[in-house]
Amino acid sequence: MKVQFAVAMAAVACVGLTACGDGGQPKGQVVAKVGKEEVTALDLQTALAGFNAPNAQVRKAGRAAGLAQIVQRKLLSQAARKQKLDKTPEFARQQQQLTETLLIRDWQERLVKSVPAPNADEVNQFIAQHPDLYSARKRFAVDVVRFVAPNDPTLGKALQPMHTLDEVRALLTERKIPFANNATQIDALSVDPRFVDQLLKLKPDDVFIVPQANNAVIAGHISGVKVDPVPNDIAVRHATEYLRRQRVQEAVNRQFGSVVQQGLKEVKYAKGYEPPKPAAKPGAAPAAAGSPPTAPAAAAPPAAKTPG
Repeated sequence: MKVQFAVAMAAVACVGLTACGDGGQPKGQVVAKVGKEEVTALDLQTALAGFNAPNAQVRKAGRAAGLAQIVQRKLLSQAARKQKLDKTPEFARQQQQLTETLLIRDWQERLVKSVPAPNADEVNQFIAQHPDLYSARKRFAVDVVRFVAPNDPTLGKALQPMHTLDEVRALLTERKIPFANNATQIDALSVDPRFVDQLLKLKPDDVFIVPQANNAVIAGHISGVKVDPVPNDIAVRHATEYLRRQRVQEAVNRQFGSVVQQGLKEVKYAKGYEPPKPAAKPGAAPAAAGSPPTAPAAAAPPAAKTPG
C-alpha cells in the first residue's frame, strides 16, 4: 500500500477537526466527509486491499494512512472539478476508455469465478499423463545465447537450419547482433507442459528458440537432464492450478471471442481504415529437418507456478 505519510496525516487532521468542510460528525458506516462526499468503511477497506497487520498500532497507522490517501484524492479531484477539467473532450475520452476497461475486467473476473475447479479424477488423470512434470519431473540444464532480435524478417529463416549454438553465435556475429552467453535451468514444473513435450522431442544436437518480451530471444541447447520427482501433494496442487488456469483461459477466449466475432459483422469502417483481410490458413505441414522448436505462443494457457 503506497502512501505519502507527510501529506496524508495532514489530510487526516483535516478530517478529525472539521470533517473537511462539513460540521456534521460522520456516523455509522461513514468514516469521513470531504465536502459533500462521504468516505465509507467499505471505501477504506477497498483502499487497504486486505492490509491487516497483527499489531494493533500498525493496523491503526495503516488505516489512517489509507484514509488520508482517499481524502487527499477527493480534495484534489474536487478542486479539479471546480476548474471544469471534467468537462474537457480529453477527459471524456479518457473516462470512456477507463470505463470500457473496467467493464471488461469485471466481466472477466465474473467469468473466472464461474469456472468450476477440476475434480480429483481429472487432476489425477492429468498427473498420470504427465510423468515428466511429476513422477519423473525433468530439470533441464541449458546453455543459452541471449540477444535482442532486430527488425529483420530474414533472421528467423536464417536461424531455422541451425543445429548448434556455435552456428547461432556465428550468424549473430556476422550480422553484428550483440549477444550474451549464459547457463540456466528449465524446471518442467514451472513452464507450460507443451513446451516440456517439445524439449523432450529434441535431438541431442538440436537448439531451440524461445521468443520473449521486447524482442528478446533465447537460443538454447540442452546440456543435461536430471530427474527430480515431485511429492504428491505438490503435484496435486500444481495440476489443479494448471487445469483451472487452462479452463479459465478457454472460457474467457470462448466468451470474448464469440462476442467480438459477432460484433465485427456490424462494424462499419471509413474508407482507408478497413482492417486487412485475414490470410488463408496454410495446411499443417511437418517441420523441416533441423527446425528448432519454439516455446508456445502467447495464446497458450499461462504456465502454472510451482506451488509451495
